[in-house]
Amino acid sequence: MPYNSKEWKCITYRSNKLIGIKQHKKNNKKFMLEVNIKKLRKRKFITLEYKGEELIREVIEYYSSFKSDIKQGYFIEAKSFTDMFNRMMLVKNSSVKWNKMQKAIFKNHIEMFIGHKNIKDIQVYDIDEVLINTTVKAPSSKKAIMDIIKSVMKYAKEEKLIKDIPLEARHNIKVSALQQKTLVTDASSKFISVHKAIVKVFNCNPSFKAMFLFGLYGRRKTEVLKMKWEHIEFKSKQYTIPSEHSKIKITFSFSLPKEIIATLNEIQGVKRGIIFKNKHSKRYTNIQKQIELIREYSKWDDFTFHSMRNLLASNLHSRGVSSSYISSILGHTNPNTINQYLTMERTHTLIEKEVNKTLFEDE
Repeated sequence: MPYNSKEWKCITYRSNKLIGIKQHKKNNKKFMLEVNIKKLRKRKFITLEYKGEELIREVIEYYSSFKSDIKQGYFIEAKSFTDMFNRMMLVKNSSVKWNKMQKAIFKNHIEMFIGHKNIKDIQVYDIDEVLINTTVKAPSSKKAIMDIIKSVMKYAKEEKLIKDIPLEARHNIKVSALQQKTLVTDASSKFISVHKAIVKVFNCNPSFKAMFLFGLYGRRKTEVLKMKWEHIEFKSKQYTIPSEHSKIKITFSFSLPKEIIATLNEIQGVKRGIIFKNKHSKRYTNIQKQIELIREYSKWDDFTFHSMRNLLASNLHSRGVSSSYISSILGHTNPNTINQYLTMERTHTLIEKEVNKTLFEDE
């Protein structure tokens, strides 16, 4: 709001001049608050719907709060939600692919509703407006939308643009393991097809064969590529994903399928350190060529390493395996599911039994 000193007057309260507070000469409900701290001057214009002495007491309270905010650092000029989102994306050290996906979600589902709004003016009602318009979206899509809003509001708070985040419990979208996975149609036949491709394509290369079999049994690519021989317990038929290699920073132990045991034993050389090494004795970072070979043999054009997790979840789901167990096998982040998994017997082999049913009983 433009400031013209001639339009404002100083006021007194109980014979004392109020420092930093001026009243509009023509509209006595309008006030200008001014704070000077360390050569920093900040003004705020407010309109209060009170009368008489109560009006003055309210403006004094507003001034006190305004001054306190500035002392605590809440003096940065407010930005629109879109400005804050763009700024957040610049300071985040994220991949190009992830940034592109986040920007697409923001543009298609958030910007039209609250993008133009001042970050300080956004209320619970505004967040609800976004949520209402995601009614027909899948739970995972709703979660992605709400997560962006949460991140921007949290960033605004860290930057001292806002003091409180206007989010309620209903804005916390929870997604089950199966909802997070893209269920694959005709899962059993595709599972068999991918398994055959792995066995055939890597028949003479046990290293890649074991790598992809671990993926078929639910492991993430990063978890597999970082595996060490020390994580394999041949005697107890177990393997461990240590917390430093786990997406959710929790150590998991899984039963080691007989098929993978046999394949690991075929790998030549000293069984110490990284399991899956390239010709330079370094761990693999790019296995795109091998993925392309599986695509070609299985005739699944969209196949990726991560597809095998979706395939496993779909296959187990079609066989009536509970979603909580599937979530445990996949290593998802629901604390209740994790606790349930951690109390299971380490030798539990339901997953291997179901995979064997798919591979051998369905043929």
